[in-house]
This record gives sequence, C-alpha cells and structure tokens, in this order.
Amino acid sequence: MFLICGEALFDLFGEPGADTVSFDARIGGSPFNVAMGLARLGENAAFFGGISKDALGEKLVDKFRKEGVSDRYILRTDYLTTLSLVQKDAHGHPAYTFYGANAADRMVTESDLPTLTETPAFLHVGSYTALLEPVAGSLKTFIERTRAHTLISFDPNIRPTVEPDMALWRKNTDTLSSLSDIIKVSDEDLGLISPEEPVADVARRWLSNGPGLVIVTRGGDGASAYTSGFETHCPGIKVNVEDTVGAGDTFQAALLSGLNKLGAKDRKSLSALDESSVNRLLTFAVKAAGITCSRRGADLPRLAELQKEWSELI
Repeated sequence: MFLICGEALFDLFGEPGADTVSFDARIGGSPFNVAMGLARLGENAAFFGGISKDALGEKLVDKFRKEGVSDRYILRTDYLTTLSLVQKDAHGHPAYTFYGANAADRMVTESDLPTLTETPAFLHVGSYTALLEPVAGSLKTFIERTRAHTLISFDPNIRPTVEPDMALWRKNTDTLSSLSDIIKVSDEDLGLISPEEPVADVARRWLSNGPGLVIVTRGGDGASAYTSGFETHCPGIKVNVEDTVGAGDTFQAALLSGLNKLGAKDRKSLSALDESSVNRLLTFAVKAAGITCSRRGADLPRLAELQKEWSELI
C-alpha cells in the first residue's frame, strides 16, 4: 500500500473579462494528485489528510472514491477547503495564491493521526502541509511512528505564497531529508531554498544524511538521479505544453509506482538499484509528466497511456 499524506484542495484557473473574472475550478493539491496518480497507474493507494465536510470537501472525497483511492484514513472536519488561485505564464508555468488559513488540510493535530490497519510499503509527504503547523509536526510524528517498516518519500514542493520565508523552507526540508528514503525535488525549488549551492551538491549532502535516492527534476530538460554509488540523467521529451500543473506530482506518482514494480520496497532493495534500472525509472516518470503537461490542469495519465515504458521497466 502507498499512503499519501497532505493537502487536498481546489485549483481555480481564472479567465479575466472586462470587469469580471470567471473561474474553472479543478480538484488538486500535490498529495491529492500523487494519490490519484498512483491509483490511475493501478496501485493500491490511500490518503491521509484533513478534508472539509463542506460541499467542496464532499467533491474531493467523491473524486477519491471514483478514482479508486482508499478514503479510510481521511480526517473529515468542519474547517473549510483550501482554494488556490492559479495564474500561468506564457510557458504554461503556474503561480499559486492560496486561500487556506485555518483550513481543513492545515488543522491536523497529533491526536488526529490514524491507526493503520496495514503497514504501508511507502509513505509520502510533501508541499506546504509538511511545513505549516499543526499539520507539519503531526506528519513528522507519523513518519517517526511508521518509518521502521516503511519507505518514506518526500517532495519539498516549495510554495512561497504560503510561506515567503525561504529560510524556514530550507530548515524544514533539511529536517525531513534526514527522515526520508526517497526525495524528489525540482531544480526550481532548489533555486528558491539553496540558490548559491549547486544542485548536485545539495543532492549529495542529503544522501549523506540517510536517503537512498535523490531525484532532481529539470522541467523540459528531464531529470537527474543521485545515489551513493552513481549519478545519472534522463533527457526531457518534446510535448505541446498546455500547462505544467500537476507535472511534478505525476512524476512523483510514476516514480513511486516504478519503484514498486522494480521491487524496491525496502531500504535494502532501494540501495541495490543499479544505474540501468534507475534510468528506466526516470524515463517512465518523464514520459508520464509529459502527458500531464499536454493537458489542462492535473489530468494525470493512466497506465494504458504508458504501456511501452511500463513494460520496459523490468
């Protein structure tokens, strides 16, 4: 089982008129997308996070059920659903403005942590719920409780409009990197929290603290993987970009699903991955992210769209 922890929200894509703005509301949130992406790839995925009992929260839970993501660990509360206003630049890259103070996804305490009915092979955390209290401290406690028998995956997914202090993000990311086995981070995020430090140096520094695999995504330039034994790079692919919303989450879901297929379900097997296997894994994840970039919003691919790359993983 994959247990994905964090936020679930609505992304609002604005269409400005002369005196009005209309919105196309799409379900989103990085952890939500990762859970959905795993289910679309045929994996057994569950979600833990705070989701409102309001009308938008009902739609979030209903979407999980339709996609095949287990809702048994979801925390339903009376707090409202976070809204994210999405504005795209000329290249389709999104900027997010969040409306979510005291929202359901942030107001998760240690007393809300679930009792697991089965031990997950992978537990994934990331984005602003890994930083903002009280949910961030609760998730760190959850990681400490589960990591003895579970691989921990982490995506910093920096959101300056949620918290503009990059020093806080950097400190929190370093803390979680020491608790993680798998880190996926974008070069854009590293440019925000460690602008003076070369990307490869950050990856090696994190590896020295415990993770077995660090992957840096580079947008259209592909992705790089770092382990204690080797470094490797996968080039990007050309796609007609509609927008890049959900591209990183798609890569994350494909990465975790691919690790599962490769049999890297514990620390020993993760550390045993060779360069050829990791290259195939990167190719699979890059292709998956490219499909999402060709569509509006976080419309993640299904396994049928990736059959060639999936069959070549092993």
